[in-house]
Amino acid sequence: MIAAVDALHHRATLSDSEFAALKAHCDDAKILEIIQLCGFYRTVSYLCNALALPLEPTAARFPI
Repeated sequence: MIAAVDALHHRATLSDSEFAALKAHCDDAKILEIIQLCGFYRTVSYLCNALALPLEPTAARFPI
C-alpha cells in the first residue's frame, strides 16, 4: 500500500504492476478508498497551502 500511495503522490497514477500488487492484498472497494483518501489529502493540502492557513498551535510538527 505504501508503494501505491507513493506512486499516486509522485505520478497521480498507478502502473499496471503497482495496481496488480495492490490488488493482491486489497479488494476493489479498498483500492478505491485508498485512491480517494490520497486525493482528499492532496486537496486539503492544496487548500491549506494556497490559503496560507495558520498551523494549529497544538499540532505536532514534522522536522524540516
